Amino acid sequence: GGTIGDLAINSKGDIFAGVYGSIWGYLGIYKSTDNGETWEKIKHNFGTDFAVFSIYITKDDHIWVGTDHQYRIYRSTDNGETWEIKNNGYATYECWAFGESNDRVLFAGDGHYNRIFRSTNYGDSWEFVAYLNPFVFATDANNTVFTGTPNGLYSTTDNGLTWYLDNFLQNIAVSAILIDDNNNIFCGTGYTYNYLGGDGVFYSSNGGQNWVQLGLAGKVVLSLAFDSDGNLFAGTQNDGLFKTTDMGQSWTQHQSGLYRQQVFRLKINKNDNIFVGSEGEFTQASDGGIFRSIDSGKTFKQVGLPISNIKNIVFSGDSLIFAATPSGVQKYDRIRKEWREMGLYKVEALSITQNEIIYAATLDEGLYKSTDLGQNWLLTKLTIDTLFYVNNVLAVNDDTVFAAASYGKLRRTFDGGQNWDILPIMAPTLIFVNGILWALTASVLYKSTDLGSSFSPIYSGFGYTDGLFPLAITKNDYVFLVSETTFGLIRSTNAGLNWNQILFDQRFTTVYADTNGVVITGTSGPGFWDTNKVYISYNYGNNWSVFNQPTGLGVPLTDIKQDFSDNFFFATSSQGLYEGDIILSIENSPLTIGFYSLSQNYPNPFNPGTVISWQSPVGSLQSLKVYDVLGREVAALVNEYKQAGTHSVEFNATGLPSGVYFYRLNAGSFSETKKMILLR
Repeated sequence: GGTIGDLAINSKGDIFAGVYGSIWGYLGIYKSTDNGETWEKIKHNFGTDFAVFSIYITKDDHIWVGTDHQYRIYRSTDNGETWEIKNNGYATYECWAFGESNDRVLFAGDGHYNRIFRSTNYGDSWEFVAYLNPFVFATDANNTVFTGTPNGLYSTTDNGLTWYLDNFLQNIAVSAILIDDNNNIFCGTGYTYNYLGGDGVFYSSNGGQNWVQLGLAGKVVLSLAFDSDGNLFAGTQNDGLFKTTDMGQSWTQHQSGLYRQQVFRLKINKNDNIFVGSEGEFTQASDGGIFRSIDSGKTFKQVGLPISNIKNIVFSGDSLIFAATPSGVQKYDRIRKEWREMGLYKVEALSITQNEIIYAATLDEGLYKSTDLGQNWLLTKLTIDTLFYVNNVLAVNDDTVFAAASYGKLRRTFDGGQNWDILPIMAPTLIFVNGILWALTASVLYKSTDLGSSFSPIYSGFGYTDGLFPLAITKNDYVFLVSETTFGLIRSTNAGLNWNQILFDQRFTTVYADTNGVVITGTSGPGFWDTNKVYISYNYGNNWSVFNQPTGLGVPLTDIKQDFSDNFFFATSSQGLYEGDIILSIENSPLTIGFYSLSQNYPNPFNPGTVISWQSPVGSLQSLKVYDVLGREVAALVNEYKQAGTHSVEFNATGLPSGVYFYRLNAGSFSETKKMILLR
């Protein structure tokens, strides 16, 4: 998942996607061999994953990959099976674009740090040739190489030794260049970086001597592509995809499945299937993704790299789990042990009725319902006239449904979504217990005994609460609420009449509670004290045990649910869904969670010693090794059988230079890597 940096398709139709982004875990290269239906993360031997800014595939199917802040370029000559570093002489941080002249001179450039390099020996060495910021390269039939920059269109006729600025397109950002079989040049203008404005598409039939605007004036056009009929497609910053069949005299907008979506990378394969790679809102990985159209752009479906940010989960029987994610509704079949995407996009919440009608709240396209477990979706009339953000849904039964709008008051329907009432409060969090509707706003907890016709304020002594479900209510009137003001968890034992704080000095993202006294909560992201911890109580929060999550640092829990067979499930913000085994009887038995966990070393940064800790639910052969940034092993701390339990070992870095190091735990089928910094 994450933010798509680039897309490329080889001669066999294999699709390669490069990912970067601000959310932990969404980096690297992905590959699809089945037209985008499934994706596999490409493995490499260079230590930690890296952010990918550019992918270029040559005519002989060699793959070149440019990265962010690595001083590196990678090449694979065997379809991504093995990789080698090809950065000799490439003296800059990033690589935004690749190009190639007709006589096989390679070009690579850094669009941030103002550098273009060339290689005359196919990447074995590179030489600096120009202080330019390349967004894209393209070569025409006369061996003129063009590059688009923030300042305009440049060209070279001597393989990069000298570059010339086009007089007409100077001071206009050029983000896309497309050259057809007749040597006509098409340029898309504007760019996301530094918010560079655009003015649509320009066209030249004489090598750039004269230019004509082909339309989309005022729009940022980030990508261009032709289909097999010569129709021109243009991907925009904010308005989805456009197509012209008459050289820009008219444009058709294709928004179905790309509503308000950025089209950063645009590729069309030999079968005229259209693939869109999106950065989303530039740094929001939840808005990115890969979209595919098999009907010439009329409709698009997100097919690539499901984003493992699970907002909440619901159960259907003992075999199916449905997850709300930014990349759609995802269904897990527990018998087949497989996931399948069930459609929609930017799904914020799911609610399922006893008769298995599913309601789905989406950010861009309103509230949907499905009567066949996600096979088909119907847009309810909540947003049928005017689309607006819907960030939560609660179905009390098949027909009585509450929907929370991001910027509006609570909605209610009694007929399955045909007609809606507007209720007097805004409430993103909703719970229905014992016939009472509980609604949590940014600062007030309400309850209603008449299905929302009236609300009574219960508590207002807390500040804004992060997360969609920071509230849990049991059938015996215990209420647990995350408090931002007091940094902890507060509790009422009498349905909200009186409150006391039971956890302190932590920020929590979600909470679960049941009538047996089990309460579970998890800490929030990095920078807030003791992160990535699970707190569990067996007596309604009077006493607590604390355990490490099996996730990386800064991956908070987003939802905790117990299924019909008493199995517990933990949804996370970027690493998908976990099932945890929790002993429900603690008599003569310690509390146990059934997953591995590797902790962040402490202290970090360190000099010269630091302690690394981990926990194992079962005994197994375990190894803990330390690597440098080049992937070379510098220390083997553990390589032996370890019993179940918590373990720790000290790493002494005496004799090693300052810098970033990585430590990797392998235990059974579990493997995890974390970063640490030696600072002398």
